Amino acid sequence: MFLVKLGGSVITVKSRYRYYRPKAVQEIIRELKRKGEPFALVHGGGSFGHIKAKEYGIPGEITEKRKVGYSVIHRDMVDLNQRIVNSLIDSGINGVGMPPSVFNGNLEKISQSMIDHMEAGLSPISFGDVYINSQESRFEIVSGDDLMLSLAEKIRPSEVYFLTDVDGIYDKNPKKHRDAVLLKELSDSATYEHVGTDVTGGMLKKANTVKDIAKLGATVYVLNGNVPSRLNEAGSKDFIGTVVK
Repeated sequence: MFLVKLGGSVITVKSRYRYYRPKAVQEIIRELKRKGEPFALVHGGGSFGHIKAKEYGIPGEITEKRKVGYSVIHRDMVDLNQRIVNSLIDSGINGVGMPPSVFNGNLEKISQSMIDHMEAGLSPISFGDVYINSQESRFEIVSGDDLMLSLAEKIRPSEVYFLTDVDGIYDKNPKKHRDAVLLKELSDSATYEHVGTDVTGGMLKKANTVKDIAKLGATVYVLNGNVPSRLNEAGSKDFIGTVVK
């Protein structure tokens, strides 16, 4: 049993609103099937989530403007989720979408429901989503990375995969700096940059989440989802990516 995070930058074009990459998803699913084990998926929002979250100022207190944004963002995220579910079903995998907003962002309840589905022989697929913080009258966002950590705490998988649009975790943004160095093993001394429209923490948060998951006993692989064959090279000397143990 293993966990997979599909980065929004892999399954969408993050700079183009609601631009989905179905072929990229299909190729990833093909490689996941080759592993021959049960798995759970979590996916990011990409251009289905971050663009509108930034436009409408979510997270934030409940306002008339944000009510519109909340509705639009949730609709778009469910749409993205169901596209991935369709690809899984078309590949012979019994995928089931699981919106976190149904559980009001409660990570423990979301994780337990996903585990229940896995034990029933299904492949649950959850995602970063908006939810209501009724105690503080705010709209919030549960990130896919937070959900991955919660799942890992409950499932204690031996392997966890984070698929991004670069070869792994670098010491700085490789899209801006030619001298960026791929960190084959993650260290506490590395620094990371926040870039783009990501409203859930960027690479620094991801790196910290990866390290927290590894502390639970899992081997975590951060790799380029645009080269999905690397999923089945993990653990070999030929693997290209970041490994955290």
